[in-house]
Amino acid sequence: MYLPLRYICETLGASVTWNPDTKEATVARGEKSKTTGEKIVNDVMMTPPDFFEDVFGAKTRQLSYNIITINTNGKKTTEAEALAVLPRYNNYTEEDLEWLSKIVEAEAKGESYPSKLGVANVIINRRDSGLYPSTIKDVIFDRKYGVQFTPTINGAINNSPSTESYIAALEALEGRNNAEHTLFFMNPVIAKSNWIANNRQYAFTIGRHSYYY
Repeated sequence: MYLPLRYICETLGASVTWNPDTKEATVARGEKSKTTGEKIVNDVMMTPPDFFEDVFGAKTRQLSYNIITINTNGKKTTEAEALAVLPRYNNYTEEDLEWLSKIVEAEAKGESYPSKLGVANVIINRRDSGLYPSTIKDVIFDRKYGVQFTPTINGAINNSPSTESYIAALEALEGRNNAEHTLFFMNPVIAKSNWIANNRQYAFTIGRHSYYY
């Protein structure tokens, strides 16, 4: 995995100078500097993520999903804003993120982002409720009262999550909750059972999913 050196460094507040003779770039930030001639693709200097550890003090981690997001919104992104989109792993693990993004993709593929976020939060709400298993994976595969999520038996859970599903899972784990206190969701159009609608209190609808307490 290689990242565009100048774009990321300048976005995070560092300066980049280019030496055409040696074909190397030097990145400087405060008293720190580092030179690289790693790889040039279409006249763009590219470098592995670990290059940024020395200059920015960043910790890099290789995930099964390689995602770098920088959204300028018409202004220069601050270092804090750029680093905020990376997983912090506070009170959750890489495995939690992996399984949560998979169930989001399986249950809400083709849905809006708020719908994906809602699905992720139901799983987290269950984990934190004390009524269900205490890990994301165990909540997803819980069968104490029967199969809880159809994708675990039809194979849909074994997917490669989209970027949007991954980010929805990440944001939910980081604390963004648009489905507070809900423990159930269902798509009334395709649901094969009405148990949830008949036995749980309706909360609201997001996209094609109805949510229940």
